[in-house]
Amino acid sequence: MNELITKFKEAGNDADGTLARFSGNEDLFLKFLTKFPEDETFKQIAPAFDNNDFEQALATTHTLKGVSRNLGMTKLYEATSNTVALIRAKEYDKAKESYAEIKSAYEEICDLLK
Repeated sequence: MNELITKFKEAGNDADGTLARFSGNEDLFLKFLTKFPEDETFKQIAPAFDNNDFEQALATTHTLKGVSRNLGMTKLYEATSNTVALIRAKEYDKAKESYAEIKSAYEEICDLLK
């Protein structure tokens, strides 16, 4: 198993499940993993919250939730899932507060991928 994938797994992410979704193709999995930090979705969440644009916050957080799930990024998926649920429940103050958890999980995964 590739060193990055091993580190990814050791950090508590679902490398095995993700590799299965990629039909065991490590090269393809690595391609998507290493491109993840280039995705602009995360950068759109904070401004949406800052502007109280909860429709945009929901859209971008939900998108990041899907990407993180598909790539097996466990902590990021859980953080975004929580925030999506809060926005849908119209618990906007709690949703704004939960952004810190998303940011932490995002930074952790990006640091791991560098």
